[in-house]
Amino acid sequence: MTTIPMPWGEMAYLDSGNSMPPLLFLHGTGCDASDWTPVIKGLPRNQRCIALDFRGHGQSSVPTQSFTLGNLAEDVGYLANHLGFHELVIVGHSLGGMVAMEVAQRSSSVIGLVLLEGWTRLASAGSAFNAGRFYGSLSETAIARIQEKGEKTRSRIQPEVWNDFWESVKNFDAYAYLQQARIPILEVFGGMGRNDLTEEKLRIPSNPHIRWVWVPNAGHYLPHECPTAVSKVVGTRRAP
Repeated sequence: MTTIPMPWGEMAYLDSGNSMPPLLFLHGTGCDASDWTPVIKGLPRNQRCIALDFRGHGQSSVPTQSFTLGNLAEDVGYLANHLGFHELVIVGHSLGGMVAMEVAQRSSSVIGLVLLEGWTRLASAGSAFNAGRFYGSLSETAIARIQEKGEKTRSRIQPEVWNDFWESVKNFDAYAYLQQARIPILEVFGGMGRNDLTEEKLRIPSNPHIRWVWVPNAGHYLPHECPTAVSKVVGTRRAP
């Protein structure tokens, strides 16, 4: 991995391919850039792909000062500027999708979003699906690996720092942004646990630039459960 110096330490990222515009991959809470490897392998070999580790995750430094979801968006913007990206598409899973929307609000360089269960608002998402779909069809081994990585990440960060960060995640609300967005956005969700109230509770406004995609027989961890399907969805991102 490559690292870039930040005020809070070093931020690590993977960089491959050269075809533009680049795809910038943002992982979920407790995950890291390596979780995107199977998805990236399913894309054209020359596609420029960047996958970073958020603060305190993966091989990035552990912050000692409080930070927010907005600070993660600043980090993403800094890396994009550092790499000279004037146009980019962001693919974000869960927390990464929320950060992606925050980046898009701040930068005209973002020309598209692929949001894999990237919640409009965390509180409403919690009751949007029937219980028991979180890990989808993942094996016990895969689930244990995700949980272990998440616990390791959480243990690295001081409780008060983590609590401040998580409070900002709980307060995040992208509804107003999604209402007025004028870039192509794919809202991608696993189909397991879907019910008659799911779409209402996900709080995604009507907007001709937003397209829903449902992945059958999948839960929350789409990049882990069905990387090939995710690669195909990313490949359709320019479709109206």
